[in-house]
Amino acid sequence: MIRGTNGLKQGKRRLRALSALGAVGIVAGLASSLPAAPAGAAPAAIAQNPSHGKNGVECDGKVYASFGNPEDQLYTADRGPGTVQFTALGNPTPFLYNAIGVNPRDRFLYGTTFGNANNDLVRFDRNGDFTNLGAIDGLPPALYISGTFDDKGNYYILADDTPTIYKVDVKSRSVTGSIDVPELSDPELDIFDIAFRDGFLWGSTDDGAIARIRISNGDVDFFPGVLPGGSDFGGVFVYGNGDLGFFRNSPGELFRVHVKNATAVDPEFTILSTQDAAPEQELVNLDATSCFLDSKADLSVDKQGTREVTSGGEITYRITVKNVSKEEKGKGTGDSSGWSLTDYLPAELLSPTTQTEGCEITDGLLSCTGGPLAKGDSAEIEVTGTAADVSEPTTLNNAATVFGDDTDPRKQNNQDTASTLITPQAP
Repeated sequence: MIRGTNGLKQGKRRLRALSALGAVGIVAGLASSLPAAPAGAAPAAIAQNPSHGKNGVECDGKVYASFGNPEDQLYTADRGPGTVQFTALGNPTPFLYNAIGVNPRDRFLYGTTFGNANNDLVRFDRNGDFTNLGAIDGLPPALYISGTFDDKGNYYILADDTPTIYKVDVKSRSVTGSIDVPELSDPELDIFDIAFRDGFLWGSTDDGAIARIRISNGDVDFFPGVLPGGSDFGGVFVYGNGDLGFFRNSPGELFRVHVKNATAVDPEFTILSTQDAAPEQELVNLDATSCFLDSKADLSVDKQGTREVTSGGEITYRITVKNVSKEEKGKGTGDSSGWSLTDYLPAELLSPTTQTEGCEITDGLLSCTGGPLAKGDSAEIEVTGTAADVSEPTTLNNAATVFGDDTDPRKQNNQDTASTLITPQAP
């Protein structure tokens, strides 16, 4: 994988749907409906929803997204076979916000407004009810579109086309530090959301390069060619198993990326799956975050195949993904919030096809996505193809691997192999 900031495609950058709104005073008419609170004003000074609850958001494998214009709506992003369905959570806000993230300390979801005189801190509960907590002390006015929390409850936000990532204490609503990343001032290297993993902030450029920013010193690496270019990836989050999720604004898609050796000089990136997410529309002001703090599921995979076949005969693979109900070493597991599966089919399996919902085969790679699985439930996948012509007996050993959306306490059952013997046709 290429490392560094060179080598990125230098074509004209595609502007986001909201980029023309500017930074301060965005969206005519919104500012007048949102009277500004001075820095340090009492919490809930403006645009407070009186029905705000006291409970944080659900963290049982939930992925949250927000988008809209001129109102923003918070959603749960419910993953299923091949698709993502957005379910509204609460009512639309009368203002725009972005840079959402879930604070692991209090489990509330936070975001930062724009379009009024201040960048206010907004908090959402599990019902989607919001409280505008007021302006963030020490935060310069800007279009903040990227945000996330680290595991200590620090909130990091980044504005569009700017080099400084601000560290915010949400309890005091104040900036407590900053990270200078000069490369992010370059429009070709601009990123549109961030997520925290392993001491780094992760994002993606418009060209599909994955950016990795070290929190401790601001060092940044760009890894080109991981994701398809040409459209912003406005929503980034981390799955419970550590994979990265990237929501694409247009067309609406969710890409799941597995990262091997994430902290190494040259990590390895693999796109495990894609899911349609409102493919018929552009997701304006898109943002995303997740919470898997209470989510754990022991997924297993079992692969069975035709044991022996003559050249030209049919080979069938049957793959079962199961949420194992048995507790392992006293560690309880629960319902699965979703999963992906990959299988690099052998070259000797000609014209492979599958009719299983949520599965597709591209260049010999079987990629499947599935929805929630309760404890003890399973999902079936079937693949068929034709045995290649061989001149001598040939054994195909082929493995399928499942990647649970949630933390998996037992990974040794995440892969299984089926063997098929192909024999030559009789003379």
